[in-house]
Amino acid sequence: MLSGTVLGSGGSVLTLQPVPGSGRPLVDAAGSLGGVVSAINVAVDSQDRVYILDGKTCHVKRFDRCLQQFVKLPCIGGMGSEARELASPQGMAISCRDDLYIVDTGNCRVQVFSLNSLALRAIWEPLVVNQTGTTISITPAVPKQVWPTSGSNCGPQVVYPPQTWQPWDIAISSTNWSYVTDYANGLIHVFDPAGCWRNAFTGAGGNQAQLVNPTRIALDRQGQIYVLQAGQDYVVVLDKNGNYVGQVSAPADIQGRFCPVAVAVDVNGNLCLSDCVTRKVYFYQPNGDGGWCGFHCCGCVNSFACSLVFDLSGCPLVAGGGTTVCQLEPQASYPLSGQYFSQPLDSKTYQCQWHRVVLRAKVPSGCTVRVDTFTSESSKSIDEVTNLPQSRWATGITDADTTCCDWDCLIFSPPGRYLWLRLTLAGEGVTTPCIENAKVYYPRNSSLQYLPGVYQEDPVGADFLARYLSIFDTIRGYTSWQISSIARYVDPASTPANRRNQSGSDFLSWLAGWLGLSLQSNWPIAKRRKLVENAHHLFDRRGTVEGLKLQVELYAGVRPQVLELFKLRRFLMLNSATLGDCSTLSGAGLLNRLEVGVNSSIGQFALIDYGDPELDMFNAYANQFLVVVPRWPGAGPTDEQNLQQIIQMAQPAQTLGTFEWAEPRMRIGLQSFIGVDSIIGRYPVGVIEGQGQLGYDTVLGSPGEPTPPLARVGNSSRLGCGTRLN
Repeated sequence: MLSGTVLGSGGSVLTLQPVPGSGRPLVDAAGSLGGVVSAINVAVDSQDRVYILDGKTCHVKRFDRCLQQFVKLPCIGGMGSEARELASPQGMAISCRDDLYIVDTGNCRVQVFSLNSLALRAIWEPLVVNQTGTTISITPAVPKQVWPTSGSNCGPQVVYPPQTWQPWDIAISSTNWSYVTDYANGLIHVFDPAGCWRNAFTGAGGNQAQLVNPTRIALDRQGQIYVLQAGQDYVVVLDKNGNYVGQVSAPADIQGRFCPVAVAVDVNGNLCLSDCVTRKVYFYQPNGDGGWCGFHCCGCVNSFACSLVFDLSGCPLVAGGGTTVCQLEPQASYPLSGQYFSQPLDSKTYQCQWHRVVLRAKVPSGCTVRVDTFTSESSKSIDEVTNLPQSRWATGITDADTTCCDWDCLIFSPPGRYLWLRLTLAGEGVTTPCIENAKVYYPRNSSLQYLPGVYQEDPVGADFLARYLSIFDTIRGYTSWQISSIARYVDPASTPANRRNQSGSDFLSWLAGWLGLSLQSNWPIAKRRKLVENAHHLFDRRGTVEGLKLQVELYAGVRPQVLELFKLRRFLMLNSATLGDCSTLSGAGLLNRLEVGVNSSIGQFALIDYGDPELDMFNAYANQFLVVVPRWPGAGPTDEQNLQQIIQMAQPAQTLGTFEWAEPRMRIGLQSFIGVDSIIGRYPVGVIEGQGQLGYDTVLGSPGEPTPPLARVGNSSRLGCGTRLN
């Protein structure tokens, strides 16, 4: 249970609940704001760069930290109906893979761009919504051109059929599913990561009717959907399947005057709403019973917020309807204290003597973390635990050390099967303690049991001695744990390894060096571990074709083919070859050497500085091989570079290996490997009942069909006789 505290960074750290404060403009008041006239939407990419949608000029602009102003993205925007152009855009969102989604409301479509290359990935064309009872389907909307009345000089107007969707806002989940509000039909449309329409939610459930004119939308980490409706003073909450969950309303003192126009959810599940009446931003926190309670509000700059989004540091970004784009930062303000109550920890042991608590925490100067414990032989509800008098809690040790990251204390609670941990975080309102990990050890195996019994005769003295010996028991236990767990360091599956592209050496690379294997830091950790795990097999096959195949297969997950190029020599052997059949004559052009007057045209000869020209027939393809790897799904340029590194490390000395992808198809003249992407078959002549498989080794024919052509290359292949052209 949390009280004045919050689990931040995706639930991995415990801190005091920050209190958002006043707004800070993203640019200096004297700046040009990049020509922003009407910032109607704001979004943040994976690099924490801020983007705004300028509704006046229909352009997308990105905040340049060096220039301190918003800069227009080229090739996106401008008023119109062509691809890349916009008409009355309302919504914008950026996915986790840095794709920009713009809701082109005036053109009844959604356009998807890549932020890396600004390429137009897709256009979700206008849709006609068909509702029959609870069934919802879509069809493409075919607009018509309506010419104006006689005497007008205006051009034709585009008119869409009835029930055409009117997309207004969009939200992207962490798995790249898209949710688009349909203002005209009162729906939430759902698109999969490929951009295909999958479903539509009405928002109806219980006493809640179908959505009417939904506008803004937001998603939380659990996939719940928060929807605003035009003219309504509450937020509709749906689960990830579109089922109605409940409503979030404003506090009682402003109900009736509350008009939300923007909604956002931070990583901690707190809701952020803006009000166009009071021109304030309100923050709501879940109370644990499915409801919400407001815990803070602050004023915006110049205008109300028509769009909200949280940056990577957890600060709300506000796009006002005017020229203001600001950031609501924490006002260097935290509660003076907050508490965390753990769930009951069950030792499954009667009268268990709990040992110690270890905290991994950062405690700034002026902050403290107090540890209290409570034990019992029976389980209790969280309400019973939180209402216990202070006298029932024990331990009561405070961590105020600002230099140490790991800190521990002895548990003073009496023996009991269950233990509850209470952490009290306190500060001066400016900073907050940050607890990354809390671990409870049990039971207490004191060294007192190995001393003569006289040391345990006095209960008070025995308790003091046991607590004193716990200092040395902790040191001994840590050393014993290191000795007992040393095996995990020599296990490739568990030994410590640096993240991908992280500099510095790690134990996995050191372990690979023991076995004569070199690893690259840009390889995925799982593939590095697999290579080290099979290092003994690679060492046994080093310098062989099988060793090279195995090393490539361990990285790629597919079996490669290795072609030694000397096998491509087709020179004549006396009494064993036919010219033009399987052999070629050796000549001066075999390696295209430069020869004045014979082979000296620029672009046709090769400068070769090795070997005797008389031995070209042997030097051709000498010491060279080709590695062909089937391209697996998701393979990209990085994998190609890594495979080339593996080939260079695995190739024997004085050899040269080259790499090629094998696409999953046969390409005559480019790629056709027997056994890889093509096979040699025969015309089926019969089938045995119970043994033939239709489409594999049998074909169907008509009763009057003549016998198949008997074409045999080199024997009977006369056109019109044994061969037919279809």
